[in-house]
Amino acid sequence: MTSSTKTRVGILGLGNIGRAVADNLGEAGFEVSAVRRPSASDFPRLVGSAAELARTSDFVVSALPSEEAMRTAFLGDDGLIAGAHDGLCIIDMGTFPVTLKRELAGRLAERGTAMLDCPVSGTPPVVRTRRAVLFVSGDDAIIERCRAVLDAISSSQHRVGPFGSGMAVKWAANLLVFTQTFATAHAMLLGTRAGIDPQVLVEAIGASFAGSPVFAARAPLMAQGRYQPAPGPVHVFHKDLEYIDAECKRLGIAAPLVGMTLEWYARLIKAGQGHSEGAAIYELLKKESRTP
Repeated sequence: MTSSTKTRVGILGLGNIGRAVADNLGEAGFEVSAVRRPSASDFPRLVGSAAELARTSDFVVSALPSEEAMRTAFLGDDGLIAGAHDGLCIIDMGTFPVTLKRELAGRLAERGTAMLDCPVSGTPPVVRTRRAVLFVSGDDAIIERCRAVLDAISSSQHRVGPFGSGMAVKWAANLLVFTQTFATAHAMLLGTRAGIDPQVLVEAIGASFAGSPVFAARAPLMAQGRYQPAPGPVHVFHKDLEYIDAECKRLGIAAPLVGMTLEWYARLIKAGQGHSEGAAIYELLKKESRTP
């Protein structure tokens, strides 16, 4: 892909993930635009609305933070669907219920616009270095049409099935991330209360069979008491755990780990730590533990 190709990609949602995606697409030679917002004033190419973004793009990557933002951006009077056109492709990277994504995909299809369910697993720094994992789901022909855009976003992609399958895999992945973070906090507290230096724990456990990418990312933060900046904030953990809990109930799954982890992250939010890194659950466990 070179700049002369002039393939136009709109970014809907310039949060941490959206910014990282926009940087990758720009470096790959795409003409990248976003919707004008106060927080986006420094972005080089801006349009007035989501509808205009759709009208002036060949592809739109959606990376919105909430269901409310998604509904407003897609369904509003000047929303994405109002400007959708035949041949436009939407790549949705958000973490939302499949029912919402299917509703929006259906409305887009009425205007000749295709949509992929393509959630991402990875923090913004991981996305920025193209190491995040994309769970790509949807029609195979549409996936191939979006191939150059997807390749610019990440070098790690997995086709996981028909539309909506991406979210099923994302829920399973996030269940592991959140419960492993909680378990890591328990393990670090157990070791340090037994008198082991936290850095020794990080190195010894990290090199063992018990080590994992989650442990490698979050145990050092717990050892250092460093919870800002927050690539994985507590409020996002809590939001996604609520979705996972609802999905487990819908499927009739016994999910004791989900309920317990959700309860503790809810307590962390009540303690005013909603914007801290998810590793901060370690501090709540310390506070709730008695002195031996």
